[in-house]
Amino acid sequence: MGSQAETVSLAWARRSIRSGRQVLSVKVGFTLLELLVSITLMGLLAVAIHMGFRIGTNAWAKGNSRLETIRASQFSLELLSRQISSMVPYYSQQKINDAPVDILLFQGVPKAMRFVTSFSAQSRSAGGLRLVEYLVSNSKNKGVNALLVNERLLPDDPALSRLVFRDISRGDNNTVIVNFFEFRARSDSLYLFEGVDQVQFQYLRPQLPNSEGPDDKKEHLPLGVEIQLRWKEPGIFSAQEFSVVVPTHATS
Repeated sequence: MGSQAETVSLAWARRSIRSGRQVLSVKVGFTLLELLVSITLMGLLAVAIHMGFRIGTNAWAKGNSRLETIRASQFSLELLSRQISSMVPYYSQQKINDAPVDILLFQGVPKAMRFVTSFSAQSRSAGGLRLVEYLVSNSKNKGVNALLVNERLLPDDPALSRLVFRDISRGDNNTVIVNFFEFRARSDSLYLFEGVDQVQFQYLRPQLPNSEGPDDKKEHLPLGVEIQLRWKEPGIFSAQEFSVVVPTHATS
């Protein structure tokens, strides 16, 4: 009787231990719902980290692009100022009906300008005089305009008659009338400002005294040049309109 009771007691103890193990194993595990919630939270956290990194990268790239645009604009403005302020009154000797005549190599129109300067955009150490042309042409991006600059070493007078002066004649009061060749973009043209909607050149002409000296019929360089730029969208320095006045520092 006693041995039977011990056997029942042992069986009950073993059953209790197994039951405890089962309860313990259930308590330390994870349910499927908990796993799904954990995976979802980890996925949301990863997406948030990726989006934050992407926003930061885009902001850095945009800021760097803006900085490059400002630097390029500053370079273009410095180039304009240096070349225009270094303008030289160069008189080319041409002929009208085999009679020699001195022609000032300068052409200023609202959309373009042609002149001689001692400052080179290609190399600051380059010597000699340069023939420079500023003109408005199609930008690399279709549908908008750009301000271009053409530069070359100043040709001799015979070459200028073929490259620059289309026709030279005399008009009323024996005044010299010069027709220039058209401004054209070249393969080596330098793009200064792209995406501009409008470019305008204005020239500050000198006021000559009322006299009958030989300089009355002589062409003179402007005292300064005003360049007006306009964009449809904010351009350089976050402005839609920008203008600069450059004195020529030249006497002619």
